[in-house]
Amino acid sequence: MSLDGFLAKQKDAFVGFSPAVAHAVGEVLDRLGRKVHVEVEGLERLPQGRALLVGNHPFGFDVAFAMARIHAETGRSVFALGEHAWWAVPGVRRLAAAVGTVDGTAENVDRLLAADELVLVLPGGLREAMKPRELRYRLLWGHRYGFVRAALRNHAPLVPLASLGADDLFNLVGDAFARARRLHLPFPLPRPSHLFPMPHFRALRFVIGEPIPVDDSLHDAGHDEEHLVRRLRREVEGAIHEIFEEELAHRVHFGG
Repeated sequence: MSLDGFLAKQKDAFVGFSPAVAHAVGEVLDRLGRKVHVEVEGLERLPQGRALLVGNHPFGFDVAFAMARIHAETGRSVFALGEHAWWAVPGVRRLAAAVGTVDGTAENVDRLLAADELVLVLPGGLREAMKPRELRYRLLWGHRYGFVRAALRNHAPLVPLASLGADDLFNLVGDAFARARRLHLPFPLPRPSHLFPMPHFRALRFVIGEPIPVDDSLHDAGHDEEHLVRRLRREVEGAIHEIFEEELAHRVHFGG
């Protein structure tokens, strides 16, 4: 056992999860979100059963507001697939596991989807979260296709989830990973454009897109597995980018 009492198995699906803690934290976040006017659109589009919510990853974990609103409105928990780095931080990892964060392994996502849960994945990970300001509202998913394969294995629809506003809060510059390599650090090091990272006020808004169905009919259409995986990922990316474009066009038109 570690100094904070964390056991390795607690990062697995349902093991470290505490419905009571998740509910209490969700209530606090939802009240805070309402006070600062966080908007969540498209709740009615959430499937009744299992689903894989796929989102962009701005700096920070703003998506917790959307997760809290989903729980408040539907009574359903949203389990998040967390970066492996989560489990290296004492204290934080216990809370993360208690509220529904699990290690992002194929076994964990399969177990959650088999139980008809809502599962959140942010394919861009830390690379996307620490991108410089020039890459705002860009998806940096690289060669990450595992979430699409998980959806196919479990017949779980892919649900686009776009986070709007959080990309504007901080002006990050340069490559956080290259900076870490130069300084021989084991973790990426973001740098704000100014000495003091003052956030820019921007209202946070989340848009849940139309679910993209994943079922046996896709295989029956004659597509091989790799073609299907890439096609489905492009559909999810396209849906999120379309929401981005509408938001940015709205800002230009109304001077936002």
